[in-house]
Amino acid sequence: MALTTRVLPPPKLARFMERHRLLDETSGIAPERFLVTLVKKALDFVPAEAAVLLLDDPVAKEEDRSRNELTVIASAGDIRDPAVGTRVRPVDGIAGFTYARGEQTAVNEIKGARALSREADEVFGSPVRNALGVPVVIESHVCGSLVLVNRIEPAGFGALDERLMALFGETLSLALQNLLDERRAREVARRDSLTALYNDRYFHKKLRQEIDRLSQTPDGDLTLLFLDCDHLKAVNDEHGHLAGSQILREVAFILQRQLAQTTSLPCRYGGDEFTVILVDCELARGMEIAERIRAAIADWTFLPMAIGPGEPALNLKGVITMSIGVASFRRHCTPGRPPSELKNEILKKADAALYAAKEAGKDCVVAARRESGPPSISNVVLKT
Repeated sequence: MALTTRVLPPPKLARFMERHRLLDETSGIAPERFLVTLVKKALDFVPAEAAVLLLDDPVAKEEDRSRNELTVIASAGDIRDPAVGTRVRPVDGIAGFTYARGEQTAVNEIKGARALSREADEVFGSPVRNALGVPVVIESHVCGSLVLVNRIEPAGFGALDERLMALFGETLSLALQNLLDERRAREVARRDSLTALYNDRYFHKKLRQEIDRLSQTPDGDLTLLFLDCDHLKAVNDEHGHLAGSQILREVAFILQRQLAQTTSLPCRYGGDEFTVILVDCELARGMEIAERIRAAIADWTFLPMAIGPGEPALNLKGVITMSIGVASFRRHCTPGRPPSELKNEILKKADAALYAAKEAGKDCVVAARRESGPPSISNVVLKT
């Protein structure tokens, strides 16, 4: 039997693998390779024609597991292509039954039963004769099942097979837990401890990656925002740094809310400065987004609640504003330069635009100027 493996594509896989949505495309170990290896190892433990790993949806998951759908995340063995991504209900087969009960299940006389479901069982290379399922547990919660189909000699899964798969199920769960812990630790290292936005180190890494990508194609664009909180020092001087720190947290919240419908990376650059990488975004659109952020911060009432014992709510409105400098890759970077120079160029242009916004009276959005070429939007100052 020729062994084939399949795994859910990384963008879809991330939803199931990272239960707190902290996994992104720059993580070290490719989760698809990791899962394929695990599923193939199951067939080494107990020889069978096929193995399928299914996980629930951590976002839509209900406490009553019998109401949740499972999705085939990875497969190995005699499996047809459509297997990965197939959805099944717990009431439809042994995979769901194992998941719903949280217990190992072996069926050696399949009769009217199904391994996955009536339709999904068609993905197996031969009719299902017998099946063995073990639950997958992460953080003490049952989140899926691993199913072996069609034991290779003898006919049916024996007591030794069940013990081996019970052991493998524990190993699988531990391996998945370790992978998530590793990714969370890596994610913590990328985050700013105060605001939970990405930090400046990760910002520079991600900006370089995007510049590298754009420099290899005439398509696409990137817009960079440099943001600086106006008057935060005055708040710190009058109300203390505890108040200032809370304002920075609220600014981070506003940024995330305003950027929710964009492909972007908001970061705390340091002190009261922030950056935003807007992916696949040209200058005009970037200016609109920047102005929306500026207006939201200008309209926000900061510190509406007490931030500690003996610390009254300050309800600061119209005190904290934001100056924003904007630069885009296509409009402000010099074609033909090495990516490292292009990265520095767009950073300098956005930073200069931020300085111009401060000089223009603060609480405004300024786009970087072009050093040559026809007049453009790049010298527009927005303030409403």
